[in-house]
Amino acid sequence: MTKTLKKLALSLLILGTAFQLGAQNRGGRMPAAVNSPVVNPDNTVTFNYRNANAKDVKVNVQFAGTHDMTKDANGVWTITLGPAAPDIYPYCFIVDGVNVMDPLNPDWFPNETFKNSLVDIRGNKPLVHSVQSVPHGSVDYVNYWSESLGTWGRLVIYTPPYYDQNQSERYPVFYLISGTTDTEETYHKVGRTNFILDNLIAEGKAVPMIVVMPYGNPSKYFPAGTDLRGRGDMTTQDFIHDIVPYVDANYRTIPDREHRAVGGFSRGGNQALSHGLRHIDMFSYFCCYSSYTSMDIPVYDRPDINNLVNLFWLGVGTDDFLYEGAKQYMDFLDSKKIKNIKFFTDDKFGHTWMNAKCFLDQSVPLLFKK
Repeated sequence: MTKTLKKLALSLLILGTAFQLGAQNRGGRMPAAVNSPVVNPDNTVTFNYRNANAKDVKVNVQFAGTHDMTKDANGVWTITLGPAAPDIYPYCFIVDGVNVMDPLNPDWFPNETFKNSLVDIRGNKPLVHSVQSVPHGSVDYVNYWSESLGTWGRLVIYTPPYYDQNQSERYPVFYLISGTTDTEETYHKVGRTNFILDNLIAEGKAVPMIVVMPYGNPSKYFPAGTDLRGRGDMTTQDFIHDIVPYVDANYRTIPDREHRAVGGFSRGGNQALSHGLRHIDMFSYFCCYSSYTSMDIPVYDRPDINNLVNLFWLGVGTDDFLYEGAKQYMDFLDSKKIKNIKFFTDDKFGHTWMNAKCFLDQSVPLLFKK
């Protein structure tokens, strides 16, 4: 060990000792370590939040709703809820009326507005999004120049296992858009797209593919207060004229409609169908999760529509607040005799990312298989 490292180690030791002595002088004992969230063996979850000065603390968690927490003598607010079915659930603390993430939890929900943490209840067997001992793909964080926007945009891009080794192989592409207030990270960090694809590919259920996760709200690339009036439909222009060409130019894609799919959750489902159906020359696979789109798109009336669309997959929870609109859209497709696959859930708390993961797992095996 060099003299510099020895001095640094000694300094840290002295500092730690001084901190302990100070704490003992103030009260005799160090505060007990607190962890949060704690997933218990019975799939209940204990949430802890240390704040001796707070007057009222609640927890809001997707599997149980909002509940008051109780403060102990050490200023730690706590509650145990559940049990819950194994899955990943967002939650936050409400501290004197203000929503805050769990400061003890490094797993958080990327979003423009609400600030939630994530609790991962793993259960006794692998879930669709579990990290398993299978070949894993890679995830790239990409900045691309958008001529349509006149600024830089962001993408998260999954490439399948062995993409870097198999330099001669080209792959189909699935464009996957997340929902309102979500970011380009949400399908990766909350939807666990990379692990779902890894598992499906390893099981032989899905073909190896590239998955592109864009930001569905490019207006957020601009400083707050920027006047964007007169810019037109920035989302579609950016997607069609910048994102797709960028991916084809920088990744080993198969750049034709037979090897492009587009899908999304919530607002992203609407955007996916709108982008794809209005550009049927570019896409032939469509997935809509917990959403629907306009019934006034010319392609619906084309006599060859069922030859143009290789897959029309629609999923929604019967307890989703968008269920009625989604069901009406399904009925509309049926009235037009447009072939489609419908999938319903009733056990994933409505308009949630538990459903988004389920729908992804159910639909991806059908992509790029006529």
